[in-house]
Amino acid sequence: MEFDEFLKEAAPLFGLHWRPFQRRGVKRKIERRIIEIELSHFDEYLVRVRKDPEEQRHLSQLLTVTISRFYRDKEVFNLLGTAIIPLIIKNKRERGELKIWSIGCANGEEPYSFLLLWKENFEKNFPQIHPTILATDVDENMLERAKEGKYKKSSLKEIPEEVLQRFFKINNGFYILDRSIRENVKLRRHDIVREEPFSGMDIIFCRNLAFTYFSKECQMEVLKKVAGSLNEEGYLIIGRDELIPLTYPTLFVPIFPTERIYQKFILK
Repeated sequence: MEFDEFLKEAAPLFGLHWRPFQRRGVKRKIERRIIEIELSHFDEYLVRVRKDPEEQRHLSQLLTVTISRFYRDKEVFNLLGTAIIPLIIKNKRERGELKIWSIGCANGEEPYSFLLLWKENFEKNFPQIHPTILATDVDENMLERAKEGKYKKSSLKEIPEEVLQRFFKINNGFYILDRSIRENVKLRRHDIVREEPFSGMDIIFCRNLAFTYFSKECQMEVLKKVAGSLNEEGYLIIGRDELIPLTYPTLFVPIFPTERIYQKFILK
């Protein structure tokens, strides 16, 4: 069995596309995994994956390639700071909680970026608003790295210099995020496909995960869960190269189409 044939058989077992995974790096990782568990061929590994839910989870982590950095797609964060957050604050008026959910948070760059944005631009002027940031991922190793808050310089190239100086310290060639930021993001293991979603969110990030890797059926399920999780007129942000599946009735309308920022649709 060749690699492509293996992927066509294996990926649908847990709701993933196979085409995005035609990368040499992914193939090497899977070949190493086959050796680790003392198998010889893709055929044998497919048999293991089909009968072993734990191996399915392991394979899905190998297939969903993690590429992230702070302030990734900077224009998205510019719009959050200039348009979306001010509007949410205006609608909350008095005391309130600003609830954010980062789905597939990987090493934590995305939720930490949001909190840095808040502290730099809003915390001082809106002390009555308290951001609650939930960051979830299926990979517990990623969550442990996020808790450490230790990053290479390559992850920080889009961070404003003043933010870098204020919130990071260099130690043995790594940039360590200040504990005051790390402690204010709740990191939890969660599988958006198989588990119930969280509720009452103002903004949900679901970037470069569901709408890149998941099958259309799974994308629809995730989209319904996200819509149910958001407050009335809440916002969904997906990856710049992604598209949400067409739905009827409409669940979201594009607010900033180029940046893939959508608002929950309310029939009035």
